[in-house]
Amino acid sequence: MPDRLAAMGEDLHQQLTAYDRAVNIAGSTYPEISRDERGARELAGRQLALHAPSDRTSPTCQGCDGGPWPCSTVQSAIKYADPR
Repeated sequence: MPDRLAAMGEDLHQQLTAYDRAVNIAGSTYPEISRDERGARELAGRQLALHAPSDRTSPTCQGCDGGPWPCSTVQSAIKYADPR
């Protein structure tokens, strides 16, 4: 059981790291940014903000009335903001 809990903790840590990275990318710009990329980042940033985790230890989705986090909306926004 401890191994399973450790794996769940590591998975949550990776999801929160990906979320934080996407939030940073969505909020950043550079001189040559295209209008399309700027729009995509703004959209992803709004979705990330609306579907933020409730906390960092046992999060629920703030945009899905306390549903599980990460929800499908935030997973898509993470990929949209950071397609790597």
